[in-house]
Amino acid sequence: MRRRHRLSGRLILLFLCISVLIALTVRIGFRYGIQEEFRSFAAPHLLEYIDHLRQAIGTPPDTEAAQALAARLRVDIQINSPQGAWSSSGKPVDDSAFQFHSHHLHNGQSVEVGYDDHRYLLRLREPNLTLLLVSRDRLGNGYLHLIIGATIFTVLLLIALAYHLVRRLFQPIETIRQGVARFGSGAFEHRIAIRRRDELGELAKSINTMADEIQAMLEAKRQLLLAISHELRSPLTRARLNAELLDESDPRERIVADLQTLEQQLSELLETERLDNKHAKLDLQPATPKRLIESVIQQHFPASTLTCRHENDTQPISLDAVRIRLMIKNLLDNALRHTPESSQPPEISSRITEEAWAVTVEDHGQGIPTEHLPHLTEPFYRVDKARQRETGGYGLGLYLCRIIAEAHGGKLTIHSKPGSGVRVTASLPL
Repeated sequence: MRRRHRLSGRLILLFLCISVLIALTVRIGFRYGIQEEFRSFAAPHLLEYIDHLRQAIGTPPDTEAAQALAARLRVDIQINSPQGAWSSSGKPVDDSAFQFHSHHLHNGQSVEVGYDDHRYLLRLREPNLTLLLVSRDRLGNGYLHLIIGATIFTVLLLIALAYHLVRRLFQPIETIRQGVARFGSGAFEHRIAIRRRDELGELAKSINTMADEIQAMLEAKRQLLLAISHELRSPLTRARLNAELLDESDPRERIVADLQTLEQQLSELLETERLDNKHAKLDLQPATPKRLIESVIQQHFPASTLTCRHENDTQPISLDAVRIRLMIKNLLDNALRHTPESSQPPEISSRITEEAWAVTVEDHGQGIPTEHLPHLTEPFYRVDKARQRETGGYGLGLYLCRIIAEAHGGKLTIHSKPGSGVRVTASLPL
């Protein structure tokens, strides 16, 4: 089964990719477009700040002034000299453990910046003197982890919200897909119920309009077919009566046989149209499947060789006996037509279970290629495209059998392999 990819998921992924690209573009633009301007603006201020701190501490360094400056600026000041290290916090920092990055000011002076998990360090080196400015503790680990976790949770929540909104926006697509699938199965009376004033609403409205037009065309075709069939019955009946009055001869027998074939075709055509109507009603009466099969064989195939198997099919069940007899007759007629004289005779088996009655007709002919099996129950479909009478009927027999089975709430299944015959099973629920 081919895996489906949701359009909403693709849109969310597209939004994320676009967001990442926008963030990278903004970052690169700020870094390379504004960085130099910011440096030229901030460098003089940084130089003035360092000069102010250096003058406030004095030369040589005045520890009392440095202590007062550290308290006012909320930083720790550390002075490293050949005489030792002095720190305003009383805890000297080992700056050798830090990795510093050097920045050059406009006057050529170099300032080094370093940091760890809690502090930033600003180091200014002079001959025989190193001035170190250490920021106080930043956010604690607990607060930092909490903020990071809250940020990730908020981002995931926003993504989930966006996904929900996108799915809600494109939810009518699934409704439209289901409606089109029902149209494809022949349920043209179904209508897609979408009340939207956007493109999806217009699409649903267009599909409903298309269904109306197709349904009207099919109904017009059906009425035309019924009208033509009814009109042909009268002249065919008169022609058959006139043919019966002719002297017995081979041409007369062929004419009568052809007229009987035409009458049978019209009868089955009218029957398929009646059953294909969703308002068609069945004349359901208690009937015994075994007796129905035996009566069909005695009436239509008295001289044919058939193998019959019955299993628990002597109890009456609710059926439309006339139409079931027609279905069994068509199945046996197909099996006899496609079974060579040198092969085993066709087999018909009947079995009633707790859920359904299944009747199976199997021949031992040449079989049917696999590509034709899905189309055998379509109206007027023939495996032989030349449509010769010797190689098959007129394409309504299996279609009528399927319609009769479905009218009873059941189904018709066909199994065949080239060279191994055909097995047709009609399963009708009790």
